[in-house]
Amino acid sequence: MNCKFVPQRYICGKNENTPQLHTKVYMRITKIEITNYKSIKEPVEINFYNGLPTVLIGKNGSGKTNILEALSAVAEANGNYLGPRKELPLKYKVHIRLEKEDAERLFPGKSIDEKCEFTACSGEDCKINRIESECLIPLLRMEIDEISELAGELKDALDTYTKQLNKIAYGERNEQPLRGYRITDFHDSTTNYNAIKFQVEFVLEQTEKLIKSIIQNFCIEECSFKFGYIPDYYQLGDLERLCFKLRYVKPDLAPFEEKFITVNETAIKREITKINKAARASCEKINTLLHELGERAKRLKAALTDDQIIPDNSGVFYKFIREVRNCVGTKYAFLRNESSEVIFKTEKQEREYFRSDRSRVILQTYLNRVYTGSDKDEIQKQISENKDFSLSEAALNEFEKYLNEHIPEFENGMYDRISVEQSDGKIPAILLHEKSGEIVDLNSTSAGRRWYFTYYFMKNTLENGDLFIIDEPAAMLHPLAQKEVLKELLQLESRGIRVIYSTHSPYLIPSDWKSVHFVAMTDGGTTVTQENKYDALKQVTGGDIFDLQELLERYQKCGPVGAAHNCYKALLHKYGSIEVAAKNVPFSYDTIEAWKKKKRGTLFENVINIANTIAVSPKELL
Repeated sequence: MNCKFVPQRYICGKNENTPQLHTKVYMRITKIEITNYKSIKEPVEINFYNGLPTVLIGKNGSGKTNILEALSAVAEANGNYLGPRKELPLKYKVHIRLEKEDAERLFPGKSIDEKCEFTACSGEDCKINRIESECLIPLLRMEIDEISELAGELKDALDTYTKQLNKIAYGERNEQPLRGYRITDFHDSTTNYNAIKFQVEFVLEQTEKLIKSIIQNFCIEECSFKFGYIPDYYQLGDLERLCFKLRYVKPDLAPFEEKFITVNETAIKREITKINKAARASCEKINTLLHELGERAKRLKAALTDDQIIPDNSGVFYKFIREVRNCVGTKYAFLRNESSEVIFKTEKQEREYFRSDRSRVILQTYLNRVYTGSDKDEIQKQISENKDFSLSEAALNEFEKYLNEHIPEFENGMYDRISVEQSDGKIPAILLHEKSGEIVDLNSTSAGRRWYFTYYFMKNTLENGDLFIIDEPAAMLHPLAQKEVLKELLQLESRGIRVIYSTHSPYLIPSDWKSVHFVAMTDGGTTVTQENKYDALKQVTGGDIFDLQELLERYQKCGPVGAAHNCYKALLHKYGSIEVAAKNVPFSYDTIEAWKKKKRGTLFENVINIANTIAVSPKELL
């Protein structure tokens, strides 16, 4: 696979001549539902907001990292990933907003709702296998309908051709002395009626199988389009195999027959020419239909089952499918938690130390996004399989040059240059040549320095439409540095880059709390909640976002019904009766009575509001 940078968008294709995608990405993911991945047993929802990073907070072991891994698996399964793919039971639904610019570009001349949204769903191989949309399914259905119509035309043409054959010969006879012609193939070689008829019938049968497969395997319901399987029997034939023509042959008459039978050779030749012309026209029509049907079947199979990039002139259906795959299988970067990559070793049995193999992460990112050498595929495969390998001198020099051109600002003046050298380890070593003259392996520097170097390198490879996944950003950095990282992450969002990360730090939470997701571990596995009542909470407790998380977990354990009953008891204690309470809080007597009898639950928001009204801690109500 050859990959190269194009303006605003990084493209991977089968070869250098692969048509490039558009340079601006409008199609945006608004929500992803994930289930069946490690601790994620039931569906969890992750929402994305323009201009804000998506933030996951939760206790250690709640499943935050599992969510991030699942998101990377979704992108990997649908993208141009070179390494071996793991078979995952992961299921997902990706909700995508089709912006006005998308609609105008992908469906020119079509009237589409400006707020058109659709959902891409996974199949058994973790790839997209179904699209759901009220506004787009009719447009997707048109392609299948056109293929079905094309197959119908081919069937009619083959039927006509069969009738033409039947007019000439009605079975195989070896001795027909009065006939003035022979049936030949495209190369003027003598053939017979049955042979050609067999070929026509075979093509007709294959055509019927193909269209039946398309209709059966591609489920097109009212608002759903399910990807099916295109069989490999669309090699339906060609002109040379099917075309017949007649050749004049002087009748073999006995001497006594010649006295009584007159053969009008001119008339016979004229009729043969007429028949051959009609047969040729039929053959050409059949060949045209065969070619078009075969090509469309191939394109359909490539678009729905392969990672091939369909040319721009292939029609709106293929452009749309390609764009969806590009959106879901977006170019992504996953910066994992430092602690998840710790490797423990024993050196001379004196002490234990750990290191994070950041060289591997940086080299993988470089190969994925920047490097275009012919050995790219092989190197990346070796990296993904954790095999020992060495870079070519040219690749090593290119990598080193790129690193020196992208030194983080905070490192300026701290060292002279960066070198890349082959090592006895699994990957080349990244060495920092400090001003003091000391040469330091990146993997041996402080955790904070390793993290920021890797983060800086990765974020500089991101472009509009990319997904940046970070597990515990800046956990090793000073609070002031964490605040600077948050500013940078907000800037990435403003450039059209989707950012999602987990954190335990209040310094890494945006001022707009609506993008915060609360992750918790329950008996049923990992759960995700979005309750953005921070302002109300702060009025009551003066606490921070993590206090809100604690209360949400208490609410989940207590349950809406239990919380409602506790609210009833607190109101009764405050006001003495339900009647008086109903006059002081925005809830009716019947509602509070239902709380008393545990017949009705309440929202978390109501718990906070009641705590605020009666001036008690929300913890007392949970």
